[in-house]
Amino acid sequence: MKTNRYFILSILLFFQITNTIAQKKYDLITAYGNEDATLGQYFQFGCELKIMEILKGKQKIQLYGYQKCKKDNNTDFYKVYYLGQTYLINTKKVNIKPDEELFLKSLDSSETEIMENKLLEITKKESVESQQKIDNLVKKYNAKGKEKGILIKNSNVFDQSEYTEGTGFKIQFLNMSKKTIKYIWFTVKGINSVNDVVSSKTLKGIGPINPNSESEYSYDYVWLTDIVAKCKLPIIKIQYMDGTFKTIQNADDLEISNELYDYMFKFEKDDE
Repeated sequence: MKTNRYFILSILLFFQITNTIAQKKYDLITAYGNEDATLGQYFQFGCELKIMEILKGKQKIQLYGYQKCKKDNNTDFYKVYYLGQTYLINTKKVNIKPDEELFLKSLDSSETEIMENKLLEITKKESVESQQKIDNLVKKYNAKGKEKGILIKNSNVFDQSEYTEGTGFKIQFLNMSKKTIKYIWFTVKGINSVNDVVSSKTLKGIGPINPNSESEYSYDYVWLTDIVAKCKLPIIKIQYMDGTFKTIQNADDLEISNELYDYMFKFEKDDE
């Protein structure tokens, strides 16, 4: 009776594992790398990977395959998808469930191809979603820039000199209005390293700045101290050549990254 009972339990366990494998056949396995686990894309010496990424803490990774090192069958790796790139990771550096380990190690060549095709589908989907997010941001700042009449490429403070105490300010922006700017005033708050305001300054720029043209201003020794670590730009005031004025509150909201700014410029060119 005991023999029959063990036999039945073994059969049930076998079907449970087989069923688990079948259910996950086309799914990437979510796992966690050990502390300071390393990822690589090719071998440097023997079965040692050329380190390209280090996992800090127990970071989530996705596994889509398995391979042994050709020079040492005792050293094996999982194929990893992490932050949009594919890598290898030593199996000893991964926390994975026993049934998932069995699944990956049991993949034959045709099943490996299926998993790689699944990965390709995921990367294509992520690429489309990422592009959509970028396009939405471009449209958002394009509309905001046209509404406010200006878009800021960058604004920041800089240390004036290692020999004197002083902090300067520079700004680069695009005139997105249909009018030529005659004068422009920047109200800048200098902030120290513990986020307290050092002082506010109003700086004046002289045009003309034509529509759809970039302009850049740099101001030396705005603050006669080195304690200013960053800045905020709460207000920009503009006078146009036709005598009209515009005041922009919360001007910081009009600053975007250089990459998005450059993409937006291309976006607008393609739109014309």
